[in-house]
Amino acid sequence: MLKRTMYFLMASTVLSFSQLAPVHADDTAKATQGINDTMKPYEANYVITRGDSEYGEGYRYLEVSPDNEWQLRTKSDISWFILSDTREARSVFIVDDENNRLEPREFIYMRTGTGSDKSFHGEFRADDKTVRNVDTGRMLDINWKDALFDEANVTEQLRIDLARGAKTFEYRLVDEKGREDEYRFRVMADSELLKLPYGEVEAIKVGRIRDNNRRQTFFWFAPELNYVMVKMQQFKEGDEQATMSLRSLDM
Repeated sequence: MLKRTMYFLMASTVLSFSQLAPVHADDTAKATQGINDTMKPYEANYVITRGDSEYGEGYRYLEVSPDNEWQLRTKSDISWFILSDTREARSVFIVDDENNRLEPREFIYMRTGTGSDKSFHGEFRADDKTVRNVDTGRMLDINWKDALFDEANVTEQLRIDLARGAKTFEYRLVDEKGREDEYRFRVMADSELLKLPYGEVEAIKVGRIRDNNRRQTFFWFAPELNYVMVKMQQFKEGDEQATMSLRSLDM
């Protein structure tokens, strides 16, 4: 059960493509907030629940080095009866001010716990637009034409585009298995009042778009907290799998 449960980085979802004609985020964005206004270091800690039971925790740490190289670290740690699932990721990237987007440099993913352990380490080479699997030394079959993200930093790009006024989003990325994928999202509610362990927060609700309805994943981002993700919730066939809620935030 935990193998398919929501984890902190991203999650599979949801709505039918027939509900939306997907558009690139830049096509709909209104430059209401610059990328450098949104990209500020923060440390967010979350509690993971299912129903009325608490069964894990997670965090997101975003920091920047003196030479303007950014690093995002994420982790979720879940225990459910005799089962356990720990997932960690590290994304290193730079900020492309001209195009209002993040440009990846390195992505590391690790999963341990019940079942098989998994890992991936990718190196992004922007000059020739290639991605190398560091563990095997092989180049990935990736079509890097324009923007490309990794499964961790795509959530940061999403909040950047939300701050700029976008309502629909489309991203190409490299996932935790080293495969090229496409993530699509749309704003589902411009404002919802959430009661979180952190406190009451007004947030924008976003859903990820897929061509099946077995799983649904929703994200909430708080403009008053610089669009940091404050909640994520996943359902499978209508049943709640996990909810991650903001417990503390240091900005």
